[in-house]
Order: sequence, then C-alpha cells, then structure tokens
Amino acid sequence: MGKRQSKTFDTKLEAEQWESATLAIWGKEERAERERIEAAPKGSLGDLLRVAQGLDWAGKHQGQAEAAERLIRLHFGAHALPCEIDARAIDDLVIWLRTKGPNGKGCSNGSINRYLSALSVLLKRAQRLGMIQEMPLFPERRLLKESEPRDLVLPEEWLAELLDVMEKKEQRMEVAVTLFLWHMGCRVGEALKRGDKPGLLWDRVNVEQKSISFVKTKGCMPRRLPMPRPVQALMQQLRGQHPERVFPLGYRTYLDHYGDAVHEACDRLGLSPSVRQEWCIHTLRHTCLTNLARKGWNASAIQQWGGHKSLQVTQRYVHHSAIALEELVDC
Repeated sequence: MGKRQSKTFDTKLEAEQWESATLAIWGKEERAERERIEAAPKGSLGDLLRVAQGLDWAGKHQGQAEAAERLIRLHFGAHALPCEIDARAIDDLVIWLRTKGPNGKGCSNGSINRYLSALSVLLKRAQRLGMIQEMPLFPERRLLKESEPRDLVLPEEWLAELLDVMEKKEQRMEVAVTLFLWHMGCRVGEALKRGDKPGLLWDRVNVEQKSISFVKTKGCMPRRLPMPRPVQALMQQLRGQHPERVFPLGYRTYLDHYGDAVHEACDRLGLSPSVRQEWCIHTLRHTCLTNLARKGWNASAIQQWGGHKSLQVTQRYVHHSAIALEELVDC
C-alpha cells in the first residue's frame, strides 16, 4: 500500500480531495496486485493460494487467508514456487516481519506467529498436492512467544482527552467510531470496512427496535445487540451521511488517526511509556467488556455480547472487574 503520507492543507475540501485521490491510487495498486495473483501460473504460490482459499479457508474466518495473501503479495510474489520456501526463506521472512512487515512498522511476536501459521497451512496444502516433498523447518514457537495480553482499561477522563484531540483536528467521524466502540465493545473490523469486509451496514441497524446485528464476525459468531442510549443518539446523527455504510471511514485511516490521537492524549495526561504501549485499538473493546463485568454481568452474558466462541476468551476481559471466581461456576 505504500508509505504513510503527511501533508498540510489550507481548507478541509482540499484535504478531502487529496485523501480521496490517495485512497484511489492505493486501491488501484491493491487491485493490480490481486490481479497478478489471479493470473499466476499453475504450480505457483498464487495458484496455491487460490486452491487453499477454496479447500482450507472456505466458510471459515478469513483472517488467516488474508494473512497468506499479504505474504504472497508483499513478500514472496505470486509467481514464486512453493519449493523455493525453505528454512532459510522462512528465517528471512521472520526478519522482514520483525523489522518491516506489511505495514512498514514491524510486527509483534503474536502477529509473526499468525503469519507463520497461515504460511504453514499453505505449505501443507502444497505437500498434499505434491508441489513439495516435505515441510520446511519452521522456528520453534518458544523462540517467538506470544506477546503479553494488553489489559489496559481506560478511565472516562482518558477517553474524554482522546476525543478532545480528535475534535480539535475536526476528525468527527473518528470521534463517532471511537464512541461506538466504547459503548458497543465490538471489534473494529465489525464497524469499519476492511478489505472485502464491508463493515457495519445500515441494513443491520434497526432504529425502531433499537438493535444492531453483527453478521460477518470473527469465529463466525453473529449476534444481535440492543443499542445503549448514546449509540441510539449517534445513529440518529449519522443517518443519511452514507447510503450503505454507517461509518464511511476505512480501517487503515482510522487506525492511523487513532494512534496519533492516543500519543497526543498520553502527552497531555503525562502517562508512562508502558501505558502508551498498552493503549492500542483493541483497548476500547477491552474496556467496554470489562465495564460490563463491573456492572455485574455474568460471564455467559458478556460472552454473548462480545461474540466469543469460548468462555475462556471472555475470562480475559472480566478478570479486572474483581468478580469472584465462584460467579463463573453457573455459566
């Protein structure tokens, strides 16, 4: 997608026109890359990806398939052969992911493990098809430990500072998205367009019944949730701004603006480097679900609200709420 760009403008209209033109260029580049994958010859990594998408990832959450596509598109190349990926190539991949990665900023250990897992699925499929004789040696997982979970829960005054930063930059849609995530506790990808995922559409919002349906979700766990009063008011404000999507804002744009606002809010509040590191885009969801536990919700209700497949995942969110473990027994 290219490097992040910065520019100053005299008017808001100029900024919007520049952003539209830039996004159009990025979209054109991404479409061209995907066309190269679709045109890749038989036996290549591009061909292998098409097979795996139909056999290994069909009907499943597409996060791993998207990770495999990014590796092929941005690192290996669609015309490369599966037999070229040996232990040395995987070591080089780990170095690339750690120092640069798809976003140009380097990946965490957890993200590196997820990319390696996607590559492993591809190569196992190649082995079944006879493209390779044996699997290459992957790094031991103990050498790439998962990063510690980020458990930061935001106080309301920190949220207020974050929103004030966005307001002063006239990032009104970013403010709306942040408030929505704070109150609903959904995943960012369930609200905003990301890749082929459309984000939250207006036909999933029932203003009369005051409910929202999240359909395309991680782990294929659709759910229908009531709207808190602040979200009801927010939907009324946003109604009519876009014919299909509730939030006409791309995932990457929001991620960049949110990250900049977090750093500025931390400066204003005088927060420590450890807090800055923990305060990520997932913190809004973590805070919402933890606050539900503090209000007395039991674990099964929080699991349903958050769309978790297992209660074990939900427990990561409730441990900050000082709920006694005995309360989890009847879930």
